[in-house]
Amino acid sequence: MIKLETFNEHFGIKSNATEHLNILMENDLEAFIDPYHIANNLDNMIAKKMYIRSKSFLETLNRTFIISNDRNNGLKFLSHLGEANEYHLGYSHNNKGKGIGHTKAEIIFDSLRANKLVKAGITVTNEAHNVLLLVKGIGQDNMSDTLANVCRDILAEFTFQQCLKYNIDVEETRIEYYEHSSKKWVSKKVMLPHYKGKCIILVPQFLTSGQRIYTNHYNWFISSNYLSKDILDGTINTDGNDNFINELKDGTKKAIIKNINNHYRKPKHKLIEYVKNYNGSLIDFQDYVKSHYSSIDIDKLIQLYGKAS
Repeated sequence: MIKLETFNEHFGIKSNATEHLNILMENDLEAFIDPYHIANNLDNMIAKKMYIRSKSFLETLNRTFIISNDRNNGLKFLSHLGEANEYHLGYSHNNKGKGIGHTKAEIIFDSLRANKLVKAGITVTNEAHNVLLLVKGIGQDNMSDTLANVCRDILAEFTFQQCLKYNIDVEETRIEYYEHSSKKWVSKKVMLPHYKGKCIILVPQFLTSGQRIYTNHYNWFISSNYLSKDILDGTINTDGNDNFINELKDGTKKAIIKNINNHYRKPKHKLIEYVKNYNGSLIDFQDYVKSHYSSIDIDKLIQLYGKAS
Protein backbone atom coordinates (compact mmCIF):
# COMPACT_ATOMS: atom_id res chain seq x y z
CA MET A 1 0.00 0.00 0.00
CA ILE A 2 1.33 3.43 -0.94
CA LYS A 3 1.79 5.75 2.04
CA LEU A 4 -0.08 9.01 1.42
CA GLU A 5 0.99 12.17 3.20
CA THR A 6 -1.64 13.95 5.26
CA PHE A 7 -1.96 17.65 6.08
CA ASN A 8 -0.89 17.04 9.68
CA GLU A 9 2.18 15.08 8.62
CA HIS A 10 3.26 17.64 6.05
CA PHE A 11 2.97 20.55 8.46
CA GLY A 12 4.42 18.71 11.45
CA ILE A 13 1.27 18.44 13.57
CA LYS A 14 1.74 15.59 16.03
CA SER A 15 -1.77 15.44 17.49
CA ASN A 16 -4.29 12.89 16.22
CA ALA A 17 -7.14 14.91 17.70
CA THR A 18 -7.12 18.11 15.66
CA GLU A 19 -10.33 20.07 15.19
CA HIS A 20 -9.88 20.01 11.42
CA LEU A 21 -10.33 17.02 9.13
CA ASN A 22 -6.87 15.68 8.39
CA ILE A 23 -6.99 15.70 4.57
CA LEU A 24 -4.52 14.21 2.12
CA MET A 25 -2.01 16.44 0.35
CA GLU A 26 -1.94 14.84 -3.12
CA ASN A 27 -5.31 13.12 -3.29
CA ASP A 28 -8.92 13.93 -2.51
CA LEU A 29 -10.36 12.25 0.57
CA GLU A 30 -13.74 10.61 0.00
CA ALA A 31 -15.37 12.76 2.64
CA PHE A 32 -17.99 15.47 2.42
CA ILE A 33 -19.28 18.55 4.22
CA ASP A 34 -22.52 17.20 5.63
CA PRO A 35 -25.48 19.62 5.90
CA TYR A 36 -27.13 17.43 8.54
CA HIS A 37 -24.13 17.87 10.82
CA ILE A 38 -24.36 21.62 10.23
CA ALA A 39 -28.07 21.76 11.07
CA ASN A 40 -27.61 19.56 14.13
CA ASN A 41 -24.81 21.64 15.66
CA LEU A 42 -26.19 25.17 15.70
CA ASP A 43 -24.76 25.72 19.17
CA ASN A 44 -21.37 25.84 17.43
CA MET A 45 -20.59 29.25 15.90
CA ILE A 46 -19.05 27.88 12.68
CA ALA A 47 -21.98 25.54 12.07
CA LYS A 48 -24.44 28.35 12.82
CA LYS A 49 -22.74 30.71 10.37
CA MET A 50 -22.71 28.03 7.66
CA TYR A 51 -26.37 27.21 8.27
CA ILE A 52 -27.44 30.86 8.01
CA ARG A 53 -25.28 31.39 4.93
CA SER A 54 -26.44 28.28 3.06
CA LYS A 55 -30.08 29.02 3.89
CA SER A 56 -29.72 32.55 2.53
CA PHE A 57 -28.12 31.17 -0.64
CA LEU A 58 -30.90 28.64 -1.22
CA GLU A 59 -33.62 31.19 -0.47
CA THR A 60 -32.14 33.53 -3.08
CA LEU A 61 -31.74 30.74 -5.60
CA ASN A 62 -35.27 29.43 -5.11
CA ARG A 63 -37.17 32.71 -4.79
CA THR A 64 -35.30 34.77 -7.38
CA PHE A 65 -34.52 32.21 -10.06
CA ILE A 66 -36.13 28.78 -9.56
CA ILE A 67 -39.75 29.68 -8.84
CA SER A 68 -39.80 32.30 -11.63
CA ASN A 69 -37.99 29.81 -13.92
CA ASP A 70 -35.34 32.44 -14.77
CA ARG A 71 -32.93 29.82 -16.05
CA ASN A 72 -30.40 32.08 -17.75
CA ASN A 73 -29.80 34.28 -14.72
CA GLY A 74 -30.10 31.29 -12.43
CA LEU A 75 -27.25 29.54 -14.23
CA LYS A 76 -25.18 32.73 -14.03
CA PHE A 77 -25.80 32.79 -10.29
CA LEU A 78 -24.78 29.12 -9.98
CA SER A 79 -21.75 29.58 -12.23
CA HIS A 80 -19.89 30.97 -9.21
CA LEU A 81 -19.94 27.50 -7.71
CA GLY A 82 -16.57 26.76 -9.23
CA GLU A 83 -13.82 24.30 -8.43
CA ALA A 84 -13.35 23.57 -4.74
CA ASN A 85 -10.10 21.65 -5.03
CA GLU A 86 -8.55 23.56 -2.13
CA TYR A 87 -10.59 21.38 0.27
CA HIS A 88 -9.19 18.06 -1.05
CA LEU A 89 -12.60 16.43 -0.54
CA GLY A 90 -14.84 14.38 -2.81
CA TYR A 91 -14.62 11.51 -5.26
CA SER A 92 -11.70 12.73 -7.42
CA HIS A 93 -8.70 10.96 -5.88
CA ASN A 94 -6.19 12.89 -7.97
CA ASN A 95 -7.62 16.23 -6.80
CA LYS A 96 -8.60 17.39 -10.26
CA GLY A 97 -12.32 17.60 -9.68
CA LYS A 98 -14.27 20.35 -11.37
CA GLY A 99 -16.54 21.29 -8.51
CA ILE A 100 -19.96 22.31 -9.74
CA GLY A 101 -19.08 23.41 -13.27
CA HIS A 102 -21.53 24.41 -16.00
CA THR A 103 -23.13 20.98 -16.39
CA LYS A 104 -23.64 20.54 -12.67
CA ALA A 105 -25.05 24.06 -12.42
CA GLU A 106 -27.68 22.99 -14.94
CA ILE A 107 -28.36 19.84 -12.95
CA ILE A 108 -28.86 21.80 -9.74
CA PHE A 109 -31.15 24.36 -11.37
CA ASP A 110 -33.23 21.79 -13.26
CA SER A 111 -33.42 19.46 -10.25
CA LEU A 112 -34.77 22.20 -8.00
CA ARG A 113 -37.12 23.45 -10.72
CA ALA A 114 -38.63 19.98 -11.11
CA ASN A 115 -39.17 19.48 -7.39
CA LYS A 116 -42.79 19.83 -6.25
CA LEU A 117 -41.90 21.37 -2.90
CA VAL A 118 -39.76 24.06 -4.53
CA LYS A 119 -42.47 24.82 -7.08
CA ALA A 120 -44.94 25.33 -4.25
CA GLY A 121 -42.53 27.66 -2.46
CA ILE A 122 -42.42 25.40 0.60
CA THR A 123 -39.57 26.64 2.76
CA VAL A 124 -38.05 23.27 3.72
CA THR A 125 -36.13 23.41 0.43
CA ASN A 126 -34.29 26.48 1.70
CA GLU A 127 -32.36 24.20 4.05
CA ALA A 128 -29.41 22.31 2.61
CA HIS A 129 -30.03 19.03 4.45
CA ASN A 130 -33.60 18.86 3.12
CA VAL A 131 -32.42 19.60 -0.42
CA LEU A 132 -29.90 16.76 -0.11
CA LEU A 133 -32.61 14.40 1.10
CA LEU A 134 -35.51 15.34 -1.17
CA VAL A 135 -34.25 16.76 -4.47
CA LYS A 136 -33.43 14.20 -7.11
CA GLY A 137 -30.19 14.98 -8.93
CA ILE A 138 -28.51 16.74 -6.01
CA GLY A 139 -26.24 14.29 -4.28
CA GLN A 140 -23.75 14.36 -1.46
CA ASP A 141 -20.85 15.53 -3.65
CA ASN A 142 -22.83 18.39 -5.24
CA MET A 143 -24.13 19.59 -1.89
CA SER A 144 -20.69 19.41 -0.29
CA ASP A 145 -19.19 21.41 -3.18
CA THR A 146 -21.98 23.97 -2.89
CA LEU A 147 -21.40 24.46 0.83
CA ALA A 148 -17.64 24.68 0.24
CA ASN A 149 -18.12 27.52 -2.24
CA VAL A 150 -20.88 29.42 -0.47
CA CYS A 151 -19.13 29.29 2.93
CA ARG A 152 -15.53 29.60 1.69
CA ASP A 153 -14.75 32.67 3.81
CA ILE A 154 -16.10 31.05 6.99
CA LEU A 155 -13.95 27.97 6.46
CA ALA A 156 -10.96 30.09 5.41
CA GLU A 157 -11.13 31.88 8.77
CA PHE A 158 -11.33 28.52 10.56
CA THR A 159 -8.27 27.39 8.59
CA PHE A 160 -6.35 30.52 9.53
CA GLN A 161 -7.11 29.96 13.21
CA GLN A 162 -5.87 26.37 12.93
CA CYS A 163 -2.67 27.64 11.30
CA LEU A 164 -2.14 30.09 14.14
CA LYS A 165 -2.68 27.31 16.65
CA TYR A 166 -0.15 24.97 15.01
CA ASN A 167 2.30 27.64 13.80
CA ILE A 168 1.76 26.96 10.08
CA ASP A 169 2.92 29.54 7.52
CA VAL A 170 0.18 31.29 5.55
CA GLU A 171 0.06 33.47 2.44
CA GLU A 172 -2.34 36.17 1.27
CA THR A 173 -4.94 34.61 -1.00
CA ARG A 174 -8.02 35.99 -2.75
CA ILE A 175 -11.16 33.89 -2.41
CA GLU A 176 -14.77 34.16 -3.59
CA TYR A 177 -17.83 33.41 -1.47
CA TYR A 178 -21.54 34.17 -1.21
CA GLU A 179 -22.38 37.18 0.96
CA HIS A 180 -25.84 36.81 2.44
CA SER A 181 -26.26 40.49 3.39
CA SER A 182 -25.97 41.62 -0.25
CA LYS A 183 -27.15 38.31 -1.75
CA LYS A 184 -24.20 38.50 -4.13
CA TRP A 185 -20.93 36.73 -4.80
CA VAL A 186 -17.99 38.76 -3.55
CA SER A 187 -14.27 38.26 -3.06
CA LYS A 188 -11.72 39.22 -0.44
CA LYS A 189 -8.17 38.51 0.64
CA VAL A 190 -7.52 35.97 3.40
CA MET A 191 -4.48 34.22 4.84
CA LEU A 192 -4.21 30.52 3.96
CA PRO A 193 -1.60 27.74 3.96
CA HIS A 194 -0.25 26.63 0.58
CA TYR A 195 1.06 23.40 -0.92
CA LYS A 196 2.84 23.33 -4.26
CA GLY A 197 1.60 26.81 -5.05
CA LYS A 198 -2.06 26.11 -4.28
CA CYS A 199 -4.03 27.19 -1.22
CA ILE A 200 -5.62 24.79 1.24
CA ILE A 201 -8.86 25.23 3.19
CA LEU A 202 -9.69 22.99 6.13
CA VAL A 203 -13.08 21.86 7.43
CA PRO A 204 -14.01 21.09 11.05
CA GLN A 205 -14.04 17.32 11.36
CA PHE A 206 -17.40 17.25 13.17
CA LEU A 207 -19.08 18.77 10.09
CA THR A 208 -17.97 15.96 7.76
CA SER A 209 -19.19 12.48 6.89
CA GLY A 210 -18.17 9.66 4.63
CA GLN A 211 -20.33 8.37 1.82
CA ARG A 212 -23.89 8.32 3.09
CA ILE A 213 -27.18 7.84 1.24
CA TYR A 214 -29.80 9.63 3.29
CA THR A 215 -32.59 8.47 0.99
CA ASN A 216 -32.09 4.93 2.26
CA HIS A 217 -31.93 6.05 5.87
CA TYR A 218 -35.11 8.14 5.60
CA ASN A 219 -36.98 5.23 4.01
CA TRP A 220 -35.95 2.98 6.89
CA PHE A 221 -36.87 5.67 9.41
CA ILE A 222 -40.35 6.06 7.92
CA SER A 223 -40.84 2.28 7.80
CA SER A 224 -39.74 1.91 11.42
CA ASN A 225 -41.58 4.83 12.98
CA TYR A 226 -44.63 5.52 10.83
CA LEU A 227 -45.56 2.80 8.33
CA SER A 228 -45.11 0.00 10.86
CA LYS A 229 -47.51 1.70 13.30
CA ASP A 230 -50.07 2.32 10.56
CA ILE A 231 -49.88 -1.33 9.49
CA LEU A 232 -50.20 -2.62 13.06
CA ASP A 233 -53.28 -0.48 13.81
CA GLY A 234 -54.88 -1.20 10.43
CA THR A 235 -54.63 2.33 9.04
CA ILE A 236 -52.82 0.89 6.03
CA ASN A 237 -54.65 -1.95 4.33
CA THR A 238 -52.13 -4.70 3.53
CA ASP A 239 -54.77 -7.05 2.09
CA GLY A 240 -53.90 -9.72 4.64
CA ASN A 241 -50.23 -9.78 3.70
CA ASP A 242 -48.67 -11.62 6.66
CA ASN A 243 -45.13 -10.72 5.55
CA PHE A 244 -45.43 -7.41 7.39
CA ILE A 245 -46.51 -8.63 10.85
CA ASN A 246 -45.10 -11.34 13.06
CA GLU A 247 -47.43 -12.65 15.76
CA LEU A 248 -45.61 -13.88 18.87
CA LYS A 249 -46.70 -16.80 21.03
CA ASP A 250 -48.33 -14.49 23.57
CA GLY A 251 -50.42 -12.91 20.82
CA THR A 252 -48.36 -9.75 20.58
CA LYS A 253 -47.98 -8.48 17.05
CA LYS A 254 -44.64 -7.08 15.88
CA ALA A 255 -43.96 -5.27 12.62
CA ILE A 256 -41.33 -6.78 10.30
CA ILE A 257 -39.51 -3.57 9.42
CA LYS A 258 -37.25 -5.10 6.77
CA ASN A 259 -40.20 -6.39 4.74
CA ILE A 260 -42.15 -3.15 5.18
CA ASN A 261 -39.18 -1.12 3.99
CA ASN A 262 -38.55 -3.41 1.00
CA HIS A 263 -42.18 -3.11 -0.08
CA TYR A 264 -42.94 0.56 0.60
CA ARG A 265 -39.57 2.27 0.09
CA LYS A 266 -39.65 5.20 -2.34
CA PRO A 267 -37.06 6.69 -4.70
CA LYS A 268 -35.71 10.12 -3.83
CA HIS A 269 -38.12 12.15 -5.95
CA LYS A 270 -41.14 10.48 -4.32
CA LEU A 271 -40.09 10.95 -0.69
CA ILE A 272 -42.18 14.13 -0.78
CA GLU A 273 -45.24 11.87 -0.33
CA TYR A 274 -43.94 10.80 3.07
CA VAL A 275 -43.18 14.41 4.01
CA LYS A 276 -46.79 15.34 3.26
CA ASN A 277 -48.36 12.24 4.86
CA TYR A 278 -46.29 12.32 8.03
CA ASN A 279 -46.16 15.86 9.34
CA GLY A 280 -43.05 16.46 11.41
CA SER A 281 -41.13 13.51 9.98
CA LEU A 282 -38.37 15.75 8.57
CA ILE A 283 -37.61 17.23 12.00
CA ASP A 284 -37.86 13.82 13.63
CA PHE A 285 -35.49 12.38 11.03
CA GLN A 286 -33.02 15.20 11.61
CA ASP A 287 -32.96 14.28 15.31
CA TYR A 288 -32.59 10.62 14.33
CA VAL A 289 -29.54 11.46 12.19
CA LYS A 290 -27.96 13.29 15.12
CA SER A 291 -28.25 10.27 17.40
CA HIS A 292 -27.48 7.54 14.84
CA TYR A 293 -25.00 8.90 12.26
CA SER A 294 -21.91 10.56 13.62
CA SER A 295 -19.22 12.52 11.81
CA ILE A 296 -16.00 10.92 10.58
CA ASP A 297 -13.79 9.50 13.32
CA ILE A 298 -10.13 8.53 13.20
CA ASP A 299 -10.85 4.86 12.39
CA LYS A 300 -12.99 5.87 9.42
CA LEU A 301 -10.26 8.26 8.28
CA ILE A 302 -7.68 5.48 8.30
CA GLN A 303 -9.99 3.41 6.09
CA LEU A 304 -10.37 6.32 3.68
CA TYR A 305 -6.61 6.88 3.51
CA GLY A 306 -6.22 3.25 2.49
CA LYS A 307 -8.99 3.52 -0.09
CA ALA A 308 -7.39 6.62 -1.64
CA SER A 309 -4.06 4.84 -2.05
